[in-house]
Amino acid sequence: MSAGVVKVGLLGLGTVGGGVIKTIRLQQEKLFARLGKRIEIVKALVRDSEKERAVQVDPALLTTNFEDVLKSDVDIVVEVMGGVEPTYDYVRALIEKGCHVVTANKELLAKRGPELVELANRHQVHLAYEASVAGGIPILSVLRQFLRTNDIHGVRGILNGTTNFILTKMEAEQLPYQEVLKQAQELGYAEADPRSDVEGFDAMYKLYILAQLVYGESLPLANVVRKGIADLSPGHIRIASELGYRIKLIAQAQKTEQGIRLSVQPTMLPLAHPLAQIQDSFNAVQLSGNIVGDLLFTGRGAGELPTASAVVEDLAYLLTQPFTPHPAWEEKTAEAQPAQAEDERVLCYLEGSCPAATPDRVLHFLREAGVTVTKLKVQFDLGGVLRAGLIATGIREEHEAVLKSDFGLDVRCFPLLETA
Repeated sequence: MSAGVVKVGLLGLGTVGGGVIKTIRLQQEKLFARLGKRIEIVKALVRDSEKERAVQVDPALLTTNFEDVLKSDVDIVVEVMGGVEPTYDYVRALIEKGCHVVTANKELLAKRGPELVELANRHQVHLAYEASVAGGIPILSVLRQFLRTNDIHGVRGILNGTTNFILTKMEAEQLPYQEVLKQAQELGYAEADPRSDVEGFDAMYKLYILAQLVYGESLPLANVVRKGIADLSPGHIRIASELGYRIKLIAQAQKTEQGIRLSVQPTMLPLAHPLAQIQDSFNAVQLSGNIVGDLLFTGRGAGELPTASAVVEDLAYLLTQPFTPHPAWEEKTAEAQPAQAEDERVLCYLEGSCPAATPDRVLHFLREAGVTVTKLKVQFDLGGVLRAGLIATGIREEHEAVLKSDFGLDVRCFPLLETA
């Protein structure tokens, strides 16, 4: 690291990369006062060096060849290009060269994190990733502080702003999913291909990273319960509201007697629950510690400046801290987890047009099967058409199968998150 200057390379100069440059320029004097060095962007890897960009950059800094970054005598590289290939190969080469790496790439960490952590430790370089989980919310830094004194027995939250925006609009304006998704794409909240967000992959990657930090281990991604929001309807949202609940895509990590349980799925929350109050594109993370109790952190989880803020904070942090080995990341293999435990309360949405599907017959079947129904809300029951929601304990897949085969009902069960 040359005297008075920190040389930084960028992998990617899209929305977040542009935000990183803007943030460094805006905060250059404060960073100099804090670090005693000036941060200089010396090379940026891009797909198209001729493309017009929202931030002005000296064309001489741009390259489409990774080797130019590797040979440019950089001290730190900020990776915001996303994806796993060829990103993993680039990050690996930089670490082997002795470069510190700051990344916002949750998919890369969730799929290759154990290897990258081991590699960074071997070469004694920082691998910083605050921006990978919740954008501008410094949740990883908070967890590192709390883990010194608290046992964290639960982490849950809304980790994807796109899906939270969609669910907020669907409820507020009673619009179907596809219509709101189109609005989200027009506003820039959703990609042209929104599958990573709406099918729960994005939140799952972030949850994997949180579990590694909190528990020192995580599950293989294939063992995480993951359900998205693409099949949610205004009917689901209305019946939830009529029963006193709101649907959110909740990511949750818990340590149980059977091991770690990780899930990302649409979940029913009481309207008074803190996470039920998180609207639009905001994210939130709730921690439960044995000493501090419950804490809630909220803020914008994505976007140019929130994510760039976390990247630059990481950059500043690693310039002021000596290298210390990062705790190893481990994966514990486990049996595939059921979507819900047998004794878990769920909200079931029933819809169908079979004459046998009357509320009384459905309730009689469930009670005979040992299912406890504590609340029923019939949304529509006329001429053999039934739309209803019920809160039940003990409902299993075989019960759902009978409701479909014998009663002609489409069944969708949502877990309930009752405790604050």
